[in-house]
Amino acid sequence: WATGAIASARSAGFLSGYPDNTFKPNDRILRVQALVSLANGLKYPAGNPQSLSNYKDADTVPAYARPSAAAAAQANLVVSYPALDQISPNRAASRAEVAAFVYQALVKAGRVNPIAVKPERRWQITPTMTFAVQPYQVSLSENGQRLAAITGQSIGAPGPDIQVWNAQTGSLLKTVTTEAPDSVFSAIAISQDGTKIAFIKTTPSTGAIQLTVQTIEDGRVLLTKSLNPPKDQILKTNYPITPDVLYVVFSPDGKQVITQVSLNSLNSQTYEYDPLYNRFDFQDIATGKVTQSIDMPFLNGLGIKPILSPDGNLLATPSVLPRRATSSSSVVIWRRNNSRFEPLTTLPGGFFGNRMAFTKSNLLTTTTSGSYDTWNPQTGERVQSNGLPRKECIQEGDVLPSPDGTSYFVGTYPNFGDCFGNIQTGEFQRNLDGWAQTLKTGVFSGDGDTIAVVGDRQIRIFTKAAP
Repeated sequence: WATGAIASARSAGFLSGYPDNTFKPNDRILRVQALVSLANGLKYPAGNPQSLSNYKDADTVPAYARPSAAAAAQANLVVSYPALDQISPNRAASRAEVAAFVYQALVKAGRVNPIAVKPERRWQITPTMTFAVQPYQVSLSENGQRLAAITGQSIGAPGPDIQVWNAQTGSLLKTVTTEAPDSVFSAIAISQDGTKIAFIKTTPSTGAIQLTVQTIEDGRVLLTKSLNPPKDQILKTNYPITPDVLYVVFSPDGKQVITQVSLNSLNSQTYEYDPLYNRFDFQDIATGKVTQSIDMPFLNGLGIKPILSPDGNLLATPSVLPRRATSSSSVVIWRRNNSRFEPLTTLPGGFFGNRMAFTKSNLLTTTTSGSYDTWNPQTGERVQSNGLPRKECIQEGDVLPSPDGTSYFVGTYPNFGDCFGNIQTGEFQRNLDGWAQTLKTGVFSGDGDTIAVVGDRQIRIFTKAAP
């Protein structure tokens, strides 16, 4: 079906094939090949090599392609996202990138108008709202307008209260208490539309683990059920069983919650924790039924959590995790097939599993202390890799990628300060509001425009603003 189009493209000078007189129609085209094809087919004169100097990886452009690649750069055909300073010549081009190259060529020819680019917004260094509480865990709605938090009487521990606020006005919308004196809340999530909360309550004296989903406005309970697994599914032990990781998150459509229950026991002889159980369950809120369960590798205290893509069709989970390791060896991408998720691909190893996020375009970002990587989850291919300013910004902190794919937050240990970084520009902002004396973590809203920065005794809300 493509024979005629290939012949026309070749005769017009867009594509010339390979030296062995083959075309290889089923191969993926590299970014540099797409740019060279457009520059040659549109009869651009050889470009000035200096036009490539704006790209940090210009030296990776093959020698044969440099004149035409330079011409494409001079004509503003090169589109790189999220790293504007990399040409990434030897990476396979996505369909979206080829479309962007072609559009830029049409702009150059005067056949279409340039697409207006919104001014880059920066994080405000002064919080828009501060909540004086001792938070254990927080969750933001998609637009960042509502904040749910587990609060307590001791720092860094599960608490007896859940509070929900309007993050813009500071007004308290809802308070939920455990009611039982020996119970605590261990996990919290707010739905994307900000109308529901889901939480996990534990009672240490009985070992009970309970999930509840309820509305915020009137407190109507939509689902309540035990999350304690059957005894025959837990590895045998002679020591008391305790929760290791408890986690809950809403599906994008708000019809399901995903729960994680991880159990272990403290071996009194070795003084080490023995993992006993670790599973993700997809809970249907309307029926209370588990629609799918995924057994996960054993882990101890790392809190490696599943994340869903914005459209709910992709799921990222950790893969094989060596016992007592400090990072997951890989990330597995699952794709929804009807009502169930099936394994799609596995990313290469070396990425800290709970430092990842899906972008609105369904790309996956992962971070380590030294790099910010963007992946095509459909193919497992790394789309972009960006070095991070470790000494200037990262220091001892964990790098939390934003769902908008443009920025990251580094929450740090006391006295090290915190940092916002911009992947597109390489800029970073240190020590928000001079607040550097406490341990901090962050939680982004789904749109990436708001972050709740969580300290020992307060939650601060930061937002982006146009320059």
